Amino acid sequence: MRANLRNTLKLIIGTLGFLGLLVAVQAIVSHNNHRLDLTPEKKFTLSPRTQQVVKNLKRDVQVLAFINSDRPENFFLEDMLGRMANLSPHFHYSLIDMNRNPALARQYHAVQYGTLVFESDGQRKGTLMSSGESAVVSTMIQVTRSGEKVVYFLTGHGEGDLANEVPTEGYMKLRGALADQVRTLSLTPSGAVPEDASVVVLLGPKAQFLPIELSALDAYVQRGGALFILLDTNGSPSLVPFLEHYGVHLPDLIAVDPGKRLYAGEVLTFRASATARPHQMILSVNAPPIFSLARVVEVRGDETKGIIARPILATSGEGFATAPQNITKTG
Repeated sequence: MRANLRNTLKLIIGTLGFLGLLVAVQAIVSHNNHRLDLTPEKKFTLSPRTQQVVKNLKRDVQVLAFINSDRPENFFLEDMLGRMANLSPHFHYSLIDMNRNPALARQYHAVQYGTLVFESDGQRKGTLMSSGESAVVSTMIQVTRSGEKVVYFLTGHGEGDLANEVPTEGYMKLRGALADQVRTLSLTPSGAVPEDASVVVLLGPKAQFLPIELSALDAYVQRGGALFILLDTNGSPSLVPFLEHYGVHLPDLIAVDPGKRLYAGEVLTFRASATARPHQMILSVNAPPIFSLARVVEVRGDETKGIIARPILATSGEGFATAPQNITKTG
């Protein structure tokens, strides 16, 4: 009898001790709010750049995430947004089921599940969760950036001239379509991109870039700037290794697509198709873009470095690559 009582007391004391340990662990976890990411790919860890941007927020940012509540990928989205919210009192988010709130989705022009709409101080901009963490951070930077949007067109390397009035060149139409303020930019001798630059455009440069110019462009991108590069097959060779740094490989090859050629036209001119997962920037394009002597582009993103590379347009299943010296034979 005494042995049974003694065993019962030991069990009660052990149970109470275990419960006390659980309470202590829960209190520590709740107080520190830290989570360990044991996945090899670090799926649940924000990149250093993301952490820095969120921690340095100076004003409130509200994120509306339009989702389908039944989809499993919502877990990763909510985890990412939750981690950001833990880093800054200025970061807030809401999960909105598009099926239950269609009017609100239309108000924010959300047409796809996974659409993220960032708002801050009257500015609004959207992106897709599928575009990756780097795109999410870039969007956040853009809505928190103060001042007028300014588009800079780089000069000094044989770039296209926006003052060109020849209709077939398309520069006049481009200039008219840009509602933002447009300026030209030379990176010498200043060696820096202006702070008010919303985007810097390299419109078909042909000449080599100086190291100081490439350093200025890299520094601009690292601080959250947007770089739009249009490089022809005979374009500036110095941009090829520069783009490798961002996961974009440019082999010396020309894209050919007989299956998408224009009617009775040459195979070197074809209609490019959207990829299986269309990028947001071409969702509003009504007709397939036409390319001639298009350069082959290979994307090689590196998520460990925060580089998410996504193709925008592609050839069909009949497409292939050929060396520039074979152009006359191919065409």
